[in-house]
Amino acid sequence: MTLIALVVAVTAGAQGTSIHEYPWNPDSNNDTYIGSEDLMGLLSTYGTQFGLPPEPCTYDGTPLEELTFSIMDGTIILDSVFIEYEIEDISTYYLQGCPDPVTDTVVFAGYGMLDNIALSLNQSFTSYFSETSSTTNGALQLMCTFSSENGQYYWALLNNSLYYSGFLNDGFFGGDWFAQSYNSAIPFPDDWFLDEEGIHFNDTWNQSQWPYYANYLHILPYWHYAE
Repeated sequence: MTLIALVVAVTAGAQGTSIHEYPWNPDSNNDTYIGSEDLMGLLSTYGTQFGLPPEPCTYDGTPLEELTFSIMDGTIILDSVFIEYEIEDISTYYLQGCPDPVTDTVVFAGYGMLDNIALSLNQSFTSYFSETSSTTNGALQLMCTFSSENGQYYWALLNNSLYYSGFLNDGFFGGDWFAQSYNSAIPFPDDWFLDEEGIHFNDTWNQSQWPYYANYLHILPYWHYAE
């Protein structure tokens, strides 16, 4: 009985000297008394909201954003990307030994099924056609890259067939076969979107990038959900 009494006494003493922490502690200075200093701490929060849960996220994301995220995290497996295009440009240039300018209109078209996929989870994915064909001009590459440093994405379209065509050296199609979009965080710009006709980048390219000269540019991805 004596031993039990000592245990109870020690327990009661420990409870009397402990400091209780609550979601809101009225004893702001933790001296075990509710005094004037504690009241001043309460008055400093007068008129503010208390105990409200964080606002729920109501942003669902666009179809292109969902596709991009799902490919990068492995939820979706990108099988291939079909691209077809036709670009047209007018350029004036001079031939060697000829003082008169020459003005030409060039139409360059191609298509390809980009079925080689390189994926770096949560960073980037690239789809490309590994062979160059003079018939299809299919040496294309589509790339989407995410930078963890600034939380931004960019898209790139590489046209190797255009590079080997020689037209860029004559001043056609902006002189560049590598077209890269501007960087963007979430949400994506309105001119980046996905619908039943594929991926669109309206008003994204400038005059130095070959897609700017497109009469049409179709980018159609094929994918399936990972098991």
